[in-house]
Amino acid sequence: MRSVIRCERVDVVGLTSQLDMWLDDEGLYNHPVNKLATVLAVRFGFTYQDYHGPVLLTGGADAEGETVPLSKDKLLALLTSLEEEL
Repeated sequence: MRSVIRCERVDVVGLTSQLDMWLDDEGLYNHPVNKLATVLAVRFGFTYQDYHGPVLLTGGADAEGETVPLSKDKLLALLTSLEEEL
C-alpha cells in the first residue's frame, strides 16, 4: 500500500463496512487536496476535513480482518456516481 500511495505511513478511513480508503498519514503536509477523495468521504458522512494526496480504495476487511480488494465493477460504479458531484 505504501508504494501505491507513495508514502511512509498509511492510515485508513473506513467509509463503510465494505469500503476503505487508505491514504498518506502525513498527506496534509506532503500533498495537495484530493478533491475526489474528499467528495467520496463527504458522501459517507466524513465532513470534518479535506483529504490529501493519492488514495487506495479497498473492499473493507474479511472475517479475519484481512483487507479485501474492491472489484473493478464496484469501483467503476462508485466513480461514475461521483462524476455529477464534482
